[in-house]
Amino acid sequence: MPKTLIIARKEWNSLLLEKTLILAMIIQLLIASFSSLLVIGLASFFDPSALHRYDMERGKIGIIGGGELRQFLREDHIHPRNYSNLDSALSDFNNNTIDAVLVIPPTAPSGNEIIQLMLYLPASDVRGTLVTLQLKKPLADYESYVRDIRAPRIGFEPVRLYVDEILKKTSTYFEFIYGILIPLLVFTPVFISGGLIIDMVTEEYERKTMELLAVAPMSFSEILNGKMLVAVLIVPLQALLWLALVEVNRIELHNIPAILFVITVIAIDIVLLGAIIAAKYRDRTISQYLYSLVLIFLFLGAYLLADSPFNLVTRLSSGAAGGAQVISGIALYAAVALGLYVYAGKIRG
Repeated sequence: MPKTLIIARKEWNSLLLEKTLILAMIIQLLIASFSSLLVIGLASFFDPSALHRYDMERGKIGIIGGGELRQFLREDHIHPRNYSNLDSALSDFNNNTIDAVLVIPPTAPSGNEIIQLMLYLPASDVRGTLVTLQLKKPLADYESYVRDIRAPRIGFEPVRLYVDEILKKTSTYFEFIYGILIPLLVFTPVFISGGLIIDMVTEEYERKTMELLAVAPMSFSEILNGKMLVAVLIVPLQALLWLALVEVNRIELHNIPAILFVITVIAIDIVLLGAIIAAKYRDRTISQYLYSLVLIFLFLGAYLLADSPFNLVTRLSSGAAGGAQVISGIALYAAVALGLYVYAGKIRG
């Protein structure tokens, strides 16, 4: 054990020279530090209506025409600029005086003609999204109003369906935080440590120092254990820091100790896998390539399990996972780690 700690201390001191690790930590630091802003941006791309929960600046809308639609716009606190013709409205629109132009036809809601609205939006995705969000509710209300007026012309009563316990759509904000952001932050150190152990082991072979360590005297298992110890320990330390920064951003997290325990067990699996590959092939390029391929298949295959590491962390962080789920999941991955460790002990340097 003391010899293992000597190797671990040596590798720990050399971590600060690992530029890849430092760069990855800086990227994760930025993600965790600005997690709230990142979630808003991602949610707006995935579901623009998610921006309704935030107090966003309203766009300036020009309107041509009249009718009942104006009333729905006023009810939604939209005060458009009135224009008498389309040319003047488009002139201001092209000069960025207004952000959108809405043309309302003179067709009455009780008429027979199709009410065809025309909406001019800017090329900018952000400005166009904001205007669309503003107009979505009043236009939907106006559509329902017109349908109610014209419904008696159908000639029959539509069948009304009453469905109990309709599942409501999950909040996009919730999905991105607990389904993407948290797993991304806590598992990125795991994947990095798998690549890090490969560099640690193959570096000894490339520099011809593995033989020197072996005559220290140290067994190959002690050398490998020391390197893996450092690669595993940095995972919960990083994850704890990232989760703390996420909480600073006022994102509520649950079961943080359980999350750290889960990712530590997963880190042991991944680090053992990386160490076995590195000890088998002893070449950095080949080992990293094989590790990447195996990691892709493991990542895709994990979603076939109900208690996959990603789902487990999502449930824990959101407070939805129970003790039995955590124990069963950890037991499975701990058994895998035990098998990999026994196999790694049989490898000779």
